[in-house]
Amino acid sequence: METFKDEHDFYQEGEEREEMDQFYKNHRNFGLRAKHELKRAERYCEFLSLLIVDLSSLSKFAKRGALKNYRRIEVLSQELEALIQESVRETDLVSGVEDHRLLLLLSETPKEGAKSLAKRLGERVKYYISNAVKTPQGWQVPMNIFSYPDRRGKDKFLSFIQEITQS
Repeated sequence: METFKDEHDFYQEGEEREEMDQFYKNHRNFGLRAKHELKRAERYCEFLSLLIVDLSSLSKFAKRGALKNYRRIEVLSQELEALIQESVRETDLVSGVEDHRLLLLLSETPKEGAKSLAKRLGERVKYYISNAVKTPQGWQVPMNIFSYPDRRGKDKFLSFIQEITQS
């Protein structure tokens, strides 16, 4: 009987995680959560990083007819969301793609850790995209990182969160 209960709890936790993931795909909801997490990081003196993946070049490639395998840009964006979601920790929060940006909130992650993740994700996303889109040689996935407690990072973090929660 105990095994059934453990298995049931496991699946229920998975369903709850999926519901929360769907809720935070919206950048406004994501921004509100990020603002809350920043306050928490300040209160408990913890690291917090925000990683912004710039996917604006995908629409440029699509306009040039560079999409391979007749993929639509929306489908490719959803596939990238899933790829990134499976590449981060369960405690990290991944948004959906809006305004050609995908956001990651990295709890308890200093700027150096976010840079390391950005490098790994950049390579993984670049490889994935190059299989779906004719990309120019040397193309990179642009990313920005804002981190707390870095002073300038905190100000930029807050400014960006303000921007996405107002729109």
